[in-house]
Amino acid sequence: MSFAVYKETGKEIEQAFKEHNKPKIEKETSYILSQLVMMMMGVYSYRIKSIYVNTQQLHFNYSFITSDTNRTALLKWLDHLASPNHPYTNNYEFGKFKVDVEQWYYQIGGKEIAFDYHQSYLLKPSDAAEQLGVSTVTLNKYVKQGFEYLNNSSHYRIPKHMIPLWHDTVYAIRVQMMFQQKKIWNQKPEERLKEVVDELLEFQMKYKADTVKEAFQKADKNDADTLPDYYEWESLEDELRDLKEKVYGA
Repeated sequence: MSFAVYKETGKEIEQAFKEHNKPKIEKETSYILSQLVMMMMGVYSYRIKSIYVNTQQLHFNYSFITSDTNRTALLKWLDHLASPNHPYTNNYEFGKFKVDVEQWYYQIGGKEIAFDYHQSYLLKPSDAAEQLGVSTVTLNKYVKQGFEYLNNSSHYRIPKHMIPLWHDTVYAIRVQMMFQQKKIWNQKPEERLKEVVDELLEFQMKYKADTVKEAFQKADKNDADTLPDYYEWESLEDELRDLKEKVYGA
């Protein structure tokens, strides 16, 4: 992106938000999204083979795209697009960037975006498990929680950035939250309810407690770190209450 285009786009974004002009904000958001996708396929072509964005399911969330949060995001992405040096040469930084773009896409109202990678950027599940220091059984559990995994015909299915990302608590949680959100979009409430009940049962059997509060009290400490699954279990309990309302009625 040339400096002239950068300056002009920045002015257009600021003007659109100053005027509270929804069509103009939508236009600038669409433009930045398309430029990000093109940039990623170009700059990171040695990692990414293709990016699929379902524009038919992109129905803008106007409460978000007109917010100051989106204005800040658009200007941040614009700065990145104009940068002559893209710093994400290591897998960890690239992975965080990819997740940030994906999360923003869902925030603006997108429903489906898929990344395909070159085989050289993918790991076999057994190799990924070894690098994570876990068994393949545990890795399969991670996949069910949202650990990025390509359902392809190759033995190479896990992008290399997932190894360091899974060790980053903030980004591991973001990945899992996006995964759960996509499941909610694609599943009927009844289907998700059955899954949540099964997942909660696993926690109850593991900690021999009916609720996360009871399990935490048994831990006999005031630190959530004593119960590694605390936040996931608590989130499932909240989701169970919401699903029951949808399935059973208020």
